[in-house]
Amino acid sequence: MIKDPYGGWMFDLDEREALTDILKAKFDSKQIDPFLELLQFICFQMKIWNEELLSYQDVKGYADPILKSIKKTTDYLSLLEKEQLAKGIPFGFPHFLGSDPHPKDRRHSRNFDRYVKTISNSAKASRISLEEIKSLIERQLEEWKSTPNRPVADSHSFVYDMARRYLQIFHEIPTAYPDGIFFKIVQKTREIVGMKFEDPRKSIEAALKKHRLNGTLEIKS
Repeated sequence: MIKDPYGGWMFDLDEREALTDILKAKFDSKQIDPFLELLQFICFQMKIWNEELLSYQDVKGYADPILKSIKKTTDYLSLLEKEQLAKGIPFGFPHFLGSDPHPKDRRHSRNFDRYVKTISNSAKASRISLEEIKSLIERQLEEWKSTPNRPVADSHSFVYDMARRYLQIFHEIPTAYPDGIFFKIVQKTREIVGMKFEDPRKSIEAALKKHRLNGTLEIKS
């Protein structure tokens, strides 16, 4: 596949010709062209998954500084919330009881306790919001970490999506027969997107089984 003008992936001329040669043994160009457009998008998604998707370490390297910054900020907010900072300089200043402070000197305001309480409440609300953000980032990071050690056949729905479009365009139920057109298309597209060479029957059977369970392997008039 080659890069398209928008930064995605598209079939090169040889790949498109090879796929067309497989399909034209049974179908005409009015069916083949729209199918290849849909197939190209499926392959484009798989190409990104194989080559451009960030690894867990990449994502962790991006997330760690953010999580550390949030932790440091919430620690300070916690102190403000507990009024441990708000009662000290520069947020507070002792009242001059029994003296005559200048009326414009706000350091001696008798509203000091109210200011401290406002700071404490705002700090609490900010801390809770940041902790929610931190939790969301950590949950997403865990999702990246917890990928299956042994992914099932067609775990990314590559063949499942192809079977759906094949049925939609050609009105023919795809099969896993090695001499069948769908088998050859799956085999060729695996090669195109750079997946390791292996017999695609297992992934085709897994995809067709899922379609049967979902009730989506039916020809609609």
